[in-house]
Amino acid sequence: MGDAGPPTPPPSLAQDVESISGIEADHSAPLREIKVLVTGFGPFKSFLINPSWLITSALPEEILPHSSYPSDESSAIKPYRIRITINPSPVRVAYNTVSTAFPDLLAQHNPDFVLHIGMAGGRDCYSLETRGHRDGYRIKDVDDNDGFSCGELVWKREGVPDCLLVHWDEDDVLRRWEQGVEKGLSERGFLAGGSTPAPAANTTIPLPKGFTGPIRTVWGTVAGSVSRAEENRKKGVVKLSRDAGRFLCEYAFFESLSRRWIDAMRYNTPDDGKASPTSSAAETVIPDSANSAGDSSNHKRALALERLGKVAFLHVPGRTGVDDINLGVMIAEEAIRALVGSWEDGYRRDRKAKITQTASSGLKDGEVAKKFTDQNSEIDTGVASVGGSGNGNGSTPTVAVIQGEVTLMPGVGVGIEDLGRVKWKS
Repeated sequence: MGDAGPPTPPPSLAQDVESISGIEADHSAPLREIKVLVTGFGPFKSFLINPSWLITSALPEEILPHSSYPSDESSAIKPYRIRITINPSPVRVAYNTVSTAFPDLLAQHNPDFVLHIGMAGGRDCYSLETRGHRDGYRIKDVDDNDGFSCGELVWKREGVPDCLLVHWDEDDVLRRWEQGVEKGLSERGFLAGGSTPAPAANTTIPLPKGFTGPIRTVWGTVAGSVSRAEENRKKGVVKLSRDAGRFLCEYAFFESLSRRWIDAMRYNTPDDGKASPTSSAAETVIPDSANSAGDSSNHKRALALERLGKVAFLHVPGRTGVDDINLGVMIAEEAIRALVGSWEDGYRRDRKAKITQTASSGLKDGEVAKKFTDQNSEIDTGVASVGGSGNGNGSTPTVAVIQGEVTLMPGVGVGIEDLGRVKWKS
């Protein structure tokens, strides 16, 4: 005789416990992991504390998509989780640092998506950049250097085009981002009484050079007054942008875009030497396994092509208050969900996806209008002249001269392969 221990629960109860113990209780269908690398910048000029780093360092390690998974078991869209990898320290606002560190970060973490976060002192909204430029980085960094020798000169030698576009669908990402932010404003207490969720653990954020001691991950109670709710709604405006500023923000953005472009070129250059990595990127299917040298080569080729243009840059306002950082963290999370969700559902730039009804419900052609900020980030620019035309039928895209730099005009859908036909106007 003795203590037989606690009674064993009946099998049915044990099964119920397992079914609610976590999202991976169904061992037959584990969640895929989408890896997102996120970086933030350190102090520069008069900005001793950069909000981009406060936001970046407070992001969670993992988030899940909002939308429910398709009920059709035959759907090609498999359940996934988003794993966020944060660079352990803020990126120094120096051209050479970016050129040296970013290729190593991509090689080390091998992310599916890359998101850089930087501060735009001239904007009061959050904005995702949609294009990066190769030339014109003349603003001096914290080391009093420009970006010509370590950036523009190197990119030209490598044959990188003078303008690279993102490959995610701008309309769809913006729609998802706006909806996610609206949901976050309500659920996290920014529009009513309540408090923001506490972090999973007490983590610390390393301060920029010159500061001592750690600070706690930012979170706290959000005021619920009507005036405060209106203020938070105004602060939570999200837009797209075509002008990343020709300083370290755009430089970092273009560095990552160029790395992805070079990888795609390396594995997708035809025998005739006339490379066109975008020709079949939209239809790329990545092999599930690589059991031989040939399979490995095909896998690398498909992966490089599939990741072409999977880069984003989020510009955040210069506000550094506790509530502002809380808001920025939520908006950054929703940007990640929007970018990954749109891509996983099959949307690409200038191509509508064939997706399930679950993913496309409520979306009509032309329903989502592109919204671009006209606020400057670092450089005050203005359109000086316009020339050319663009109708998508092989004609020359519309371009504008902006303080000596040529950029494509709003509303013109131009891919990387079209840039060679742009007529520069001086």
